[in-house]
Amino acid sequence: MTGLRLQRHPEAARLVALRARALAGVRAWAAAEGLLEADVPPLAPHAGQEAHLRPPRVALDGLPGPLFLQTSPELALKRLLCAGVPRVYALGPAFRGGRDELTPLHQPQFTLLEWYRPGSSPDELVADVRGLVAAVAGALGVPAPATQRTLTLREACAEFAGLDLSPLLDGDVPAFAAAARRAGLDEVRDDDDAPTAFGRVLVARIDPGLARAPGLTFLRDWPACGAALARLSPDDPRVALRVEAYLRGLELANGYVELADPDEHRRRWRAEAARRDDAAPPLDEDFLHELARDGLPPSVGMALGFDRLLLALLGGRALSDVLPLHLAPTP
Repeated sequence: MTGLRLQRHPEAARLVALRARALAGVRAWAAAEGLLEADVPPLAPHAGQEAHLRPPRVALDGLPGPLFLQTSPELALKRLLCAGVPRVYALGPAFRGGRDELTPLHQPQFTLLEWYRPGSSPDELVADVRGLVAAVAGALGVPAPATQRTLTLREACAEFAGLDLSPLLDGDVPAFAAAARRAGLDEVRDDDDAPTAFGRVLVARIDPGLARAPGLTFLRDWPACGAALARLSPDDPRVALRVEAYLRGLELANGYVELADPDEHRRRWRAEAARRDDAAPPLDEDFLHELARDGLPPSVGMALGFDRLLLALLGGRALSDVLPLHLAPTP
């Protein structure tokens, strides 16, 4: 790759009109749910700690830095939750660096919808996604998905990988790794930590299995090692109250019953930062302070890729099919 250019779609005018209708559909759904749209800054002196994400660093002349383009509006929106805005969303650009972010299904800049509202169960997020997808399909004049399926990660692991997730849930990673190799997953190693071993199975077997699924598919009850910033289940702390949504085989959205404990936030952020192979961005200490002082009300939150939603509903093959302008390698 020698450089990048901003490539225009041959039917850019048609796509602008389609996207405008879809954006109006999103906002109509959000208004009906009582969600307030917030303008949040895409540039901040901190960023999320997820080991697999690369928030782009930005230097501005005359200002101390670095600053970071945000991989999602999560931190800003959670600060608004702490400030007393119980139902809130943002719809706008998000940014990610790294070579993996320029593929047929990835762009370094993309449009992300993220919302938070009172709630205590992943089932509420499942209902939200179903309603939103139906609303956007209606705005576009295309059929909404006719089928829906919900799987726990234990069920998905058994169906798509032929594996019992129990050893991983119980903390016995070598036993899980040995079982994975017996199932043909030679890349899973005894010295993997739990997130790495689980991630290898997810990428090698579960994601390809879901790629063949029609309609909407939801994955819930994630292993605690994949909790991110979701609460653990009070009924089984080995699993997290996290749900991911797939639409016609395309990974679409990720949501949590939100973690409210500032000390656990800090512990998980530090664990993620330690797993990175580059320097982690600074922690958002202001958010942690407000979380401790003001508290986060019982909330559920979901981040959904708007461009991927259009791609799945319109039947395209790559994000460039639904973007009037997109980044592409120079010839």
